[in-house]
Amino acid sequence: MIVRRPRFAMIKRTVNSLLMESGVFGPAVPVEKIAEEAGIEVRYGDLGEISGLLARKPGITIIGVNVEQPNVRQRFTIAHELGHYLLHEGLGEHADRDYRINFRDSSSSEASNVLEIEANFFAANLLMPEEFLERDDAESAIEDDQGVADLAAKYDVSRHAMSLRIGKIYGHLRPF
Repeated sequence: MIVRRPRFAMIKRTVNSLLMESGVFGPAVPVEKIAEEAGIEVRYGDLGEISGLLARKPGITIIGVNVEQPNVRQRFTIAHELGHYLLHEGLGEHADRDYRINFRDSSSSEASNVLEIEANFFAANLLMPEEFLERDDAESAIEDDQGVADLAAKYDVSRHAMSLRIGKIYGHLRPF
């Protein structure tokens, strides 16, 4: 299936179902546990310039996470790769016919590839669900650096990610 434009509504539904199935009703979302419940093994190592990767082989799926990056980046990487796993059949480099690898690198955050846009949107929705942010009155934190910092700590995400998410939910930026 070729994805030509981001499927934001479908991704929101997928994330909401995933949170319900996992029994997650508030922050911080246990993203590694959710990935493991989906049958994915999460491994940590020094990946150099790569933030993370998704490796699929019949019978096993692995999310590789760069241990050298901050915890909040590692959590976003796991959520991003889980998004690829649930939304996309496989892409990227092929080591052989049965093995697919998706890399998360600096280009993953650029809004130039629909699959990356979807994986980023999935990760943002999983780690910072709109319903949770509404309960925490996140809109009032838009102009307050300390409010953003407090929410970021509560959700175990970066201040930058929280700032973007709040701005996009409340109409100050494009969807993320």
